[in-house]
Amino acid sequence: MVINKPSGMTSHDIIIQLRRILQEKKAGHTGTLDPDATGVLPVCLGKATKIIQYLEDNEKGYEGTMTLGVTTDTMDASGQIIKVSDSVGLKLDDVKRVSANFIGEIDQIPPMVSAIKVNGKRLYEIARQGKTIERTPRKIRIYELKLTRFYEEKITNIDPSRLFAKVDFQVLCSRGTYIRSLVSDIGDTLGCGAHLSKLVRTRSGCFTIADSIGLEEIQTEPQKALLSLLSIDDALSFMPSIAISDPDRRKFLNGVQIDLSDDLVHNNEIKPDALVRIHDMTETLLGIAKVTQLKTAFKPIKVLSQERI
Repeated sequence: MVINKPSGMTSHDIIIQLRRILQEKKAGHTGTLDPDATGVLPVCLGKATKIIQYLEDNEKGYEGTMTLGVTTDTMDASGQIIKVSDSVGLKLDDVKRVSANFIGEIDQIPPMVSAIKVNGKRLYEIARQGKTIERTPRKIRIYELKLTRFYEEKITNIDPSRLFAKVDFQVLCSRGTYIRSLVSDIGDTLGCGAHLSKLVRTRSGCFTIADSIGLEEIQTEPQKALLSLLSIDDALSFMPSIAISDPDRRKFLNGVQIDLSDDLVHNNEIKPDALVRIHDMTETLLGIAKVTQLKTAFKPIKVLSQERI
């Protein structure tokens, strides 16, 4: 199911709540959202936890607000303010010019408050000790970055008489992108600093905020959760699908590579190394396979059929 995560809760908090409400032991989420962030959090329950790794690689979409001229130690609104600069003189064209340099494949340094492990410890655990360590930049991709609103606003807890420039934006990016780091880097390039003051994830792969259900709805009416459940097949609908014969069905369920060269010759959408859904002739999902380099066969990598669970 797709949860519309509220602010003030970690992604793991959501899982704990759902396990209790739905009395489901096996549950997991795809794509962690920061406590301050809201929006799309796909959650897998029961045997669907087997497909989490295949959902995490999907593109993510966000709407957010960057506040220019205020830098915090966590790069978002929950952190301690470490620098205040003048941002009133900035214009929308200035931000557009700088933001354009961040579209495409870029190197990004993960923030210290992230869950990435370094020498067996998560970065946020190290950050809580007041330490900062060197982090290796990672390749990420920004597919789209649109600035939707430019305005000036007072921040009363800093200086009630002073205005700061703010920019609302939309971004479509690859897995592993930290929006707070993106905003901070834009602010640094502009020379005034910036932090992420609001973030909503609007999309994770094929799941959108329109598909989501609020946690409070499930808490009030647990039956609504059942109505919002998607099948494993639907969740994997972004993968191409191949139907196999009964003899190949038995091979597949036993983990044997199956030759489908004739089928593949007539399906130009399927590329070597692609992941595909495998169905039998009754349209039952059997599992996930990978096309071999020779594009002549499928190698089973995850069997999902009820017979093997």
